[in-house]
Parts: sequence; C-alpha cells; structure tokens
Amino acid sequence: MLSLMAWFNPYSFICLITALILNIIVAKFWHQGFRLKLGINKKYKAVQRIHLNEIPRFGGLIFITSLALFSYYSEPNVEILLLRFILICLIPIFFIGLAEDTFNNINPVIRLTSIIIAAWYFQAEYQGLIPNLIDEPFLGKLFSLKGGAIFFYILSITAIANGMNLVDGVHGLCVSVALAILGSVLFLSFSTGDTLMVSLIPIVMIFLLPFLFVNYPSGRIFLGDLGSYALGFIISLLIIIFFGRHPEISPWAGVLILIYPITEVVFSLLRRLIKGDSIFKPDKDHLHFRLFYFFRAKKTFKKIANPIVMPLLSALWLFPFIASCLFFQKLQYIQVAIVLFIASYVLFYSCFPRTKNRQLKRLY
Repeated sequence: MLSLMAWFNPYSFICLITALILNIIVAKFWHQGFRLKLGINKKYKAVQRIHLNEIPRFGGLIFITSLALFSYYSEPNVEILLLRFILICLIPIFFIGLAEDTFNNINPVIRLTSIIIAAWYFQAEYQGLIPNLIDEPFLGKLFSLKGGAIFFYILSITAIANGMNLVDGVHGLCVSVALAILGSVLFLSFSTGDTLMVSLIPIVMIFLLPFLFVNYPSGRIFLGDLGSYALGFIISLLIIIFFGRHPEISPWAGVLILIYPITEVVFSLLRRLIKGDSIFKPDKDHLHFRLFYFFRAKKTFKKIANPIVMPLLSALWLFPFIASCLFFQKLQYIQVAIVLFIASYVLFYSCFPRTKNRQLKRLY
C-alpha cells in the first residue's frame, strides 16, 4: 500500500487540482468564443468529426503539462526519474500533436514521423531490459537480425499510439481503454512485487481523472491528437518496461492487455486496403462510430448517443483487463482470450451496419 501511494505528495494534489481547474476553464471559455480572441478561428473539419460545436482539443496538453510539473517538483526517486525520461521521449509528439490540435493542418506523415522519432529515442536511451522475443514463433528470426528488435519495438509503439488515437472518437472511450490497460499492468505489478511499477502506474492513472471528469459524459473538452498519441506512447513504454523486467510472464499477456488498440489498428488498415483507400485517410467506419450513428438514428437515444457508446463497449475494453488478471500465468488461456476478443470485436462490428453518407445529414 505504501508504494501504491508513493505518488501522493503536496505537489500531486496541487497539480491535480490545477489540471481540473484548467480543464474546466478551457472548456468554459472556449465555448464562449475565447478561441477567436486567440486568433484560432479555423474550424475542425476532420472527416471523423461528429460534433456540431467547436470543442477544445487541449485535454492532452493539460494532462501532459500537469504530469510534467508533478515530475519536476517531486523528489527525484527511481519512479520519478523514469517518468521524466518517458516525458522527455514524448517531446516530438508533444510539439507536433499540439500544432495539430491548434491549427488542424499537420500532415499525417509528419505526425507518424514524430511518433517514430520518439520511439527511436526511447530505444536508444533506455538502459533497462526490454522483452527478448527471440524464442517466439515468427518473431524469432526478426529478433535474431541486427536491429530487428529495435525495428519491432518502434513499429509496435507507433501502432499502439495510433491505435489509441483511433479509439478516441466518442466521450470517455480512449481514457477508459487507457485506464483498463494501465489497471492490467498495475495488477501484474502487484502480483510480481514490482514496487517501481506499482508506484509509477498510479501516477499516470490519477492524472487522467481531471480530464475524464470534464470530458465524460458532456464532452466539453477532448484529448486531441497530442493526448491520444501520448497516452498510447506512454502505455506502450510502460508495458515494454514491465515485461522487460519480468521475463517469467509470457509476452502474449502484453498482447492481450493491448488487444483493443491492436485490433483497431489492424482492422482499420485491412478495411482501408480492401477499399483501396490510403492508410492515412480517416473515416467514420470505426466500431464506436457505428454504435454512435446507430443510436443517433433512434429518437429515444439521439441526445445521449455519444456518451452511451463507452459503457456499451465496456464488454470489449474491460475484457482484456479481466482476462489478463485471471490468466496471466496460463499461456493457452491468454491465447484463447485473444481469439475470443477478436471474434467479439468482429461480431460487434457486424451487428451495427455502416451509416451511409446520405443518411448522416438526417441525423443532425
């Protein structure tokens, strides 16, 4: 219990309260036209937009800034130094993500490059152990090559960061997925007696709460690209660090924990390739959008179509948490759970038909 509460100090309390106040203030003044006074008058015109009003996309900025201030003023123990290192790795994503959230004009390739650079920097500077997958089927040959492990982990970090960005479409979903993932790693850290991770993970989890309080259910502020990319990046690094410290646990448990953003990325890539679309082209055909438009078309649920999606999808984002806690020592059960999740995702997806473009205008 002592290590679990190691994050709590006067600075954490001040930073949390400040983050909550900033989220409320930004949401309130943005809706009163404050963005126009700042000269930010460009409307958000992304294809995946589902809101009529202009919503501030600075929840991620407040989250990262409050986390950085906390780490700066806290005593530099092992977990705080590791948190500082992770935040330093985030710098390329921070500036590119913030520019996108402010001006909405950053090329997807540039955003992708910023994640790759951040992942490369982590690989180059991290001094701890990372999971060695040389004995795993298919990956063994890649890991036996010079630079193979670096390539794999850069690709994996980039995929998870993009996966978290893909699930960031409706109120509360991205943060709920993140909290479930972090909760899974926290449970494993408890089970293995890893006091470093038990101290570090709650810091990230608790600093998400001020944003979630303002974001759900009303959607007064969004994470933005900075927030979703940063969350995916931080989660990826924490899982790599944890499984590097615990080779006794199968890396398949890490796949199970991350299966929601992994499935979202793979499914989106396959869907776009089959359609002949660019892999960088956004769309409204993600599972959470299908649910949103399904309920938006129902008169009874029209006004709550957005906030209702996150709890309805809890069967998916909570499943990896429950399964990983129950079966992290049983490889076959983990693999069965992965297959069950993918099958459930496909079933959910097929149950809610795609809303055609001509139907969308009638929903608003």
